[in-house]
Amino acid sequence: MSSLEAHTATRKPGLLISRGFALLWAGQSISSIGDALLDFSLALWIVFDLGRGQSWAPLAVSGVLVSSSMGTLVIGPIAGVFVDRWDKRRTLLWVTAVQALVTASLLLAASSARPPLPAFAGGRPGLVSRLALLYGVVIVVYGSAQFGRAARTALIGDLVEEHLRPQASALIEMMANLAFLIGFGLAPVLFVPFGIGFALVAEALSFVVALVALLYVKAPPSARSVVRGGRGNVRAEFFDGLRFALGNLVIRTLLVVYILVLFGSGAINALFVFFLTQDLHASEAAIGVFPVVLGVGLVLGSILGGALARRVGLTRIFWLSMFLLGIGAIALSRQTALVPALVCAFLLGVPNGVMNVALLPLVLHITPRQIVGRVMGVLEPAMTAAQVASMAVFGALASTVFYRFRASVLGVELDTYGLLILISGLLCLLAGAIAFASLRHVTVAPGSDQSDEDRP
Repeated sequence: MSSLEAHTATRKPGLLISRGFALLWAGQSISSIGDALLDFSLALWIVFDLGRGQSWAPLAVSGVLVSSSMGTLVIGPIAGVFVDRWDKRRTLLWVTAVQALVTASLLLAASSARPPLPAFAGGRPGLVSRLALLYGVVIVVYGSAQFGRAARTALIGDLVEEHLRPQASALIEMMANLAFLIGFGLAPVLFVPFGIGFALVAEALSFVVALVALLYVKAPPSARSVVRGGRGNVRAEFFDGLRFALGNLVIRTLLVVYILVLFGSGAINALFVFFLTQDLHASEAAIGVFPVVLGVGLVLGSILGGALARRVGLTRIFWLSMFLLGIGAIALSRQTALVPALVCAFLLGVPNGVMNVALLPLVLHITPRQIVGRVMGVLEPAMTAAQVASMAVFGALASTVFYRFRASVLGVELDTYGLLILISGLLCLLAGAIAFASLRHVTVAPGSDQSDEDRP
């Protein structure tokens, strides 16, 4: 071992690991807070301004979700191909700059004159164009974010040594979950006095902060393009990444179990309001507490995930957290009072946060760096598709097949929402069983070569 390698191996990292990662993390954290603030504010803008008193307002709010999903599903798979070709830091710089400019363009829609719309539109002239601009901006921001996420994942692999990646992932997940709580809490408080303009300015400025932080990140030569100056076949390169993702035991397992878990968790996301109000008879004011308690659990789980990965092992915390998720969801489905349901929400959040910490280190450990972007281009859209499909499927089941469902199964009374949340828990248990069966012999040791079980 050279003196430089020995120094690197013995040097104790700080809380934020290194200067390069700290700058990357800080910039992306500020940007995440801006994203969450804007996401909630856009819904408020539609409900209380653009679509105030209109029957189509809920559909317009759903359009934001559809637009964000389109950006991920359509652009995500292709983005990975180009990220693998390009300089990772430079890609992040361009993506962040585009997001800042596109977000700022929504200020035109927010500040435009708003006289009454013709009767057929049920609102004001220009409303349709403002909604179209809003959806277009969401598609571009979320679509370009697919370039950013893949590039950030690959760049972290270059900036952070393998044994420190669980710590890096824990920091990223912690701030992503904190951003949700901050955005959820601040959006209504700031929207009432300042309107949508404040959230748009804050989002644009958050991108500027992220851009400045990236300018000071010194990326190693390995972060540059591995396809030097060449132009390949996009389709062929994408299918190379897809073949690796489906052929590699670890990546294939991650893909399957995340689809199962996210499809199952969609039942809780889609139905928790109905479950709380109709099964638990909670007040409207109490409904907002549920996602907050869940978010607190996610933050704690993210913090614990980094520590547990070092002591217990990445693969072990991965499948264990899924079993705990399943047990938590089943327990939630059996609740008849608000307080125990909130305890279950917290207990759901903790293993969810732990599980998410394991994803980035496992992907970077097993994936050759020249195809990290393409592997992320398979995983991210698949996970988004599972979430969207889940909310649609479970919402449809609650409204049709299981509408007013009541039955006694082995002495257990089940209604519509309890049954569907129970199914969510069973899907998580199935995912945990698959992860255990596939990954129990896979170990992720710092600096080790891939084991036989790791190989495709």
